[in-house]
Amino acid sequence: MIADVSGKGVSAAILMAFVRPVMRSALDRSGDPGRALELLNRILVEERRTGLFVTVLAGVVDLDTGAFTFANAGHEMPMLVPADGSGPRWLDGGGPLVGLFSRLDIEPATVIVAAGDRLVLYTDGITDAAAPGGGRFGIERFHALAGETHAGSAGDTCTAVIDAVLRFQGDAEPADDLALLVLRRLPAPR
Repeated sequence: MIADVSGKGVSAAILMAFVRPVMRSALDRSGDPGRALELLNRILVEERRTGLFVTVLAGVVDLDTGAFTFANAGHEMPMLVPADGSGPRWLDGGGPLVGLFSRLDIEPATVIVAAGDRLVLYTDGITDAAAPGGGRFGIERFHALAGETHAGSAGDTCTAVIDAVLRFQGDAEPADDLALLVLRRLPAPR
């Protein structure tokens, strides 16, 4: 799971501290990211009205097959970076923010992550990072950089992206927090 709260400060931090265990419990209980998001949404809409909303991408990985089943509630689209160097691609699927509407009606999607492929999840702090002169790091730069790092480890991809964002920002005030999760499927043991 990766998520981002609309807003900043103590209220946003408290909401995220609440969302994480509820979502984890819902995923553990159902095994279905779409149903887990519906449960979280119902709780936020009916029981915990805060005025803040959350984007959440939740998924389950089948370690045997590499199937990644995910549901996306208003979050940035995940990226699949194939090991063969054919170039990253965005994974389709998504719905409204959590905590905004009474129902999400999100259909989970599934993608197979082959041996060596990377799955990249992130928050908008990566793409919204601002340079001292005012330009944004942007989705195109992020997409290209992720594609350039297809041959190394998941840690190599994280390091390359975070280092590039920090260099781009220079001494400018960060636009938002940075969160990046890269999963790389290892080849099966022989």
